[in-house]
Amino acid sequence: MDEIEYFLKSKEKALNSLIKAKNEKKLDEDIEEIINIINSNKEYFTTSCCSGRIVLLEIPEIGDKKAAKFVGKWHRKIQYNELVESIKLAKYGMLWLLAQSPIIHIITRSYFLANIIINIAISSGFKNSGFKSVKNNIIVEICSTERFDCPIGNNGKLLISDEHLEFLLQISNHIINRSRKKLKKLEKNLKNFL
Repeated sequence: MDEIEYFLKSKEKALNSLIKAKNEKKLDEDIEEIINIINSNKEYFTTSCCSGRIVLLEIPEIGDKKAAKFVGKWHRKIQYNELVESIKLAKYGMLWLLAQSPIIHIITRSYFLANIIINIAISSGFKNSGFKSVKNNIIVEICSTERFDCPIGNNGKLLISDEHLEFLLQISNHIINRSRKKLKKLEKNLKNFL
């Protein structure tokens, strides 16, 4: 199988997965138009994408991603009571609060095409964007600098004050707000340059 045929088969498979995710309501609405713009271009396609999220994660021990458990996950700003209710579900291991900016993985066939996407992303505020992998096809990762990972509890017990938890939630919601603004700018720039 030649390079172009491999790329086209990979794109078809990725687009079929995207249709399935849409049908199962697993696609973040805030990023859908960006994904559509990228996938409508014959030179690119997306794989994993997230519009940014706030996560409450229970981890048996640091580095044990396989045994980690989502206690709460939101692709939007959240209220304090939502966070507190989810914290009550934590039972075992370290409890972490994470706020993560959007992440978009894009596949293309050349460094030239990848550089176009990286430049668009960086000019849209996604300063951590770059090459992720170069095996078979080139994978570009679009991501931003806004994020934090903070331990807040252990074995079902919250180890920070309510005041500190509220402060962390304010920061989390701020990250989501900034992410939405950057996504709008990225969408506009992709429309103009692709």
